[in-house]
Amino acid sequence: MTFKKLVTANVTWADESVPYSIQFDDYYFSTDNGLEEVDHTFIQPNRLVERFVQCEGTFRIAETGFGSGLNFLSVAELWLKHHSADHQLHFISFEKHPMHWEDVARVHQNHPQFQAISKALKAHYPLLISGWHDVWLLNDRVRLTLWFGDVLKGLPECDASADSQVDAWLLDGFTPSKNPEMWQPALYQQMARLSHANTTFATFTAAGDVRRGLQAAGFQVQKASGYGKKREMCFGQLAQSRPYSSKAPWFSRPLPVPTGNAIVIGAGLAGASLAHQLAKAGWQVTVLESQSDVAMQASGNLAGTVHPLITADWNLRSQWYLQGFEAMLRCILPWLAHQEVKGSLQGMVQMLVTQTSLERVQTVMQQGGIPSELAEWLTQEEVSEKLGTEASAPGIFFPNGGWLNPHSVVKRCLQHPNITVKLNQVVTCIVQKEGGGEKSPPLWQITTLDGAEQKNGEQQHHEQANIVVVATGSLHSALNQQLGLPIRPVKGQVSHLSSEQLNKPLRYPVTHSGYSSPCEGGAVSGATFEAPDMSEHTSLSGHRSNLNAAHSALPNWTNATAESLTGRVAFRPTTPDHLPIVGAVPDQAWMTQSYFSQSHTHVVYKYSKQRYQHGLYVSNGHGPRGLMSVFLAAESLLADIQGTAPVQPLSLYHASHPVRFAIRQWRSGKTKLK
Repeated sequence: MTFKKLVTANVTWADESVPYSIQFDDYYFSTDNGLEEVDHTFIQPNRLVERFVQCEGTFRIAETGFGSGLNFLSVAELWLKHHSADHQLHFISFEKHPMHWEDVARVHQNHPQFQAISKALKAHYPLLISGWHDVWLLNDRVRLTLWFGDVLKGLPECDASADSQVDAWLLDGFTPSKNPEMWQPALYQQMARLSHANTTFATFTAAGDVRRGLQAAGFQVQKASGYGKKREMCFGQLAQSRPYSSKAPWFSRPLPVPTGNAIVIGAGLAGASLAHQLAKAGWQVTVLESQSDVAMQASGNLAGTVHPLITADWNLRSQWYLQGFEAMLRCILPWLAHQEVKGSLQGMVQMLVTQTSLERVQTVMQQGGIPSELAEWLTQEEVSEKLGTEASAPGIFFPNGGWLNPHSVVKRCLQHPNITVKLNQVVTCIVQKEGGGEKSPPLWQITTLDGAEQKNGEQQHHEQANIVVVATGSLHSALNQQLGLPIRPVKGQVSHLSSEQLNKPLRYPVTHSGYSSPCEGGAVSGATFEAPDMSEHTSLSGHRSNLNAAHSALPNWTNATAESLTGRVAFRPTTPDHLPIVGAVPDQAWMTQSYFSQSHTHVVYKYSKQRYQHGLYVSNGHGPRGLMSVFLAAESLLADIQGTAPVQPLSLYHASHPVRFAIRQWRSGKTKLK
């Protein structure tokens, strides 16, 4: 995938308050009264007030053309006025040319009645970079999903399962004669795919091609008087739903589970972040940890760096970790503000110490489209100035990057009153116990041994729950093998440097061939990659390797010798494609029968939807980028567990799915028919 530069809106102004698009030679909304136009064109024909009052769960609106967000402000204000706090408005909007916040704010300042919503949006307005961005506002009463880019590329990325379907469409955007690329049959076909029997739509235009396209896709269309200078508009409802086959049935979503009791196996970053999400959603969560304390593996390092991943082709990993970075910021920034976790997200430097990394980053930075709020290019001299010590290579600066103490993050995640942590619990068996019908669904039973008492022959312990999430990292090989997870442990040693061993403290954390970061009491530098070494002890060679990497990048930073250093060893859980494994665990026997015993060349619709072990999930394989992935993984798992709309576009949801490795092998013809 080639990096797609996002072209932002080119705006002038009419009467200092109405934006005018240079790209489309058209106004964003009526010069008479924008709010009255929103009410007449979208709110009334979709019967939004009436439906908001009657809504029992999530109400989902999809809009073509976010513009200045005036439709969003109006709809969100109505939702807050007419609905209780325990339900959510999910507003999905597609915008090919997003406005800079300064232009958005110029419109909003003319509507002080929306001040609270506008202020919340300003605090979370996403980076102007192509793709999917989630914004959670007003104590999660409003979720705004923004797709920056072509709507016809964004719509196929939306899930069409029952709990993700759209209730009302706002067909905005510029007039069909000036924006013909949007008003295409594919738009109406995607609308129909994502709609249910009661889905409505409304649009400012009554152009014949639009009406005929909507009717051909199965919508009933009515005409009405337009607002202001517009003679007619149209609105309607889906009259004829049609079956749509998934292009990837093996990645179809699992059935939801009613809120109840959950067991999370593993008290590192992956397990703790997921336990926190579940607890906030009302689940009673028991966390089982095999060791004597939480965060004993890589999650126990003194500092971990956090920053997006920039690649020349802006591949799936770059997109996945950008979303992961945004999810981390959503969770961590409030905790940092209240000093509930240790660290700093005031910036970090990535030094480009190899020719390959230099060329890769130069390519994407020279193309443009990477906003300065995400990354800034630094010369070698500018890197030295940023860090406060001599640097040997140029790099990039991430203004929102930084370092975190993972142990403090784990501790904060586990503080929720709905969470109980049990230490020294070694899981020996996971089985599903039959329930007593619909009102008594199957339960999962976990058998554990107390790791502190095993030598004394203590009896096994049993825990039961509605769902189980396995987040054990790399060292529980038997459990990973049972679940079909290709997790490989990679040893990493970090070195601890006291403040006396530093010629100058770093102003920012930095990555080079490893990483070096400030932390409480000094700094940490590392980490080695020592597969397949499974020794749990630090080594002099490991300290030498870390010091050599630091000296090569920062020649005057430290005066330490390898013999004087302390440190720790941990094992990262890595995967073949360097993305985590997140989602429901499949029914292996069913998958073998339905997929792997069949030809891989059939047309897709002939294959059944994936079947899962109901209530069993995994979050693993987070590797060295766990701080940038576990929070998104937790949000994604919660959406699957509760049956709400995914927090990722389908391409990224599929990219971290637990069955992806087996499916790739089968679809490439490498699996023998059984």
